[in-house]
Amino acid sequence: MRKKIKAKFFDVSRPTILKANSLLKNYKEIVWLIGDGRSGTTWVSDLINHDKQYREMFEPFHPKYVRSFAFIDPHHYIKKGEENERLKDLLSRVFSGRYTHERIDSENNSLVYKGIIVKDIFANLLSHWATSHFPHVKPVLLIRNPFAVAVSKYKKSDWYWAIEPRHLLDQENLHQDYLLPFENIIKKVSDEKNHILNLILIWSIINYVPLRQFKREKLHICHYENVYLNPEQEILKVLKFVRGKNDIPNFHLPKHVINRPSRVVGKHSNMLSSTNPITTWKSELTPRLISEGMKILESFGLERLYDENSMPNLEAFEEIQNRV
Repeated sequence: MRKKIKAKFFDVSRPTILKANSLLKNYKEIVWLIGDGRSGTTWVSDLINHDKQYREMFEPFHPKYVRSFAFIDPHHYIKKGEENERLKDLLSRVFSGRYTHERIDSENNSLVYKGIIVKDIFANLLSHWATSHFPHVKPVLLIRNPFAVAVSKYKKSDWYWAIEPRHLLDQENLHQDYLLPFENIIKKVSDEKNHILNLILIWSIINYVPLRQFKREKLHICHYENVYLNPEQEILKVLKFVRGKNDIPNFHLPKHVINRPSRVVGKHSNMLSSTNPITTWKSELTPRLISEGMKILESFGLERLYDENSMPNLEAFEEIQNRV
């Protein structure tokens, strides 16, 4: 009964509480966790916010479920220096905490917050432009092995994903700034109409662009595989980046928080089936698909990002960012 009363209280009063925290300037830390769908963003967001001190804004840039952002494309790109006052105003409202929405705020059941964590799966390609206008926002890019992401998305084919890579060529500025050298392979893969390969290609594009845009000190790259193996160590790195501190004493992640599946897992979840989310994809894809997927990664110069054990190669990631 007490839980029901609490839930009803927050259902009614949540917008007022969240806006009051904004007026009181409680949102001092703004974390922007971006990444592809099925990369573990919800789980990692829960780990960062294990003590519920952050207000969580769940996918405000979702063009299907958040009407305010329906005017942008999934994986919308904005060119450096481009003016977009409508989007800039919305970003200001999100990052200040003035924006409220039933879906994006549904998990916020506290009275007082010290910051905001914005979790998005469609914002990679506009994150650099956005943070140039809002430099106090700390972007964290979560990356998971593209084959694992593709398999997980394929199992959730009824969910809202971008599945046609050719559509990204329709964004003229994105085409001219980044995709022109890859136009032929994008058209070739798209014409093959293979769902898995399309998803690997989209993964390549939406991660390639921010890796080439951001200087290393301006973007924290968080690897799903490393979080899975060493959650406390990796989340501590995120918090050090966000707070600009080399030491955060007494940091601890409770076991029950680490082991709790995210709210968006399904019946095929590795956490629920006790399979290894780092390597399970190898037994679910044919050798031909793996070979074709590797060719896509090679065309973007991303083939070295993961080793034979499906673990991230940190040196390869650094090499790409060093080209900025």
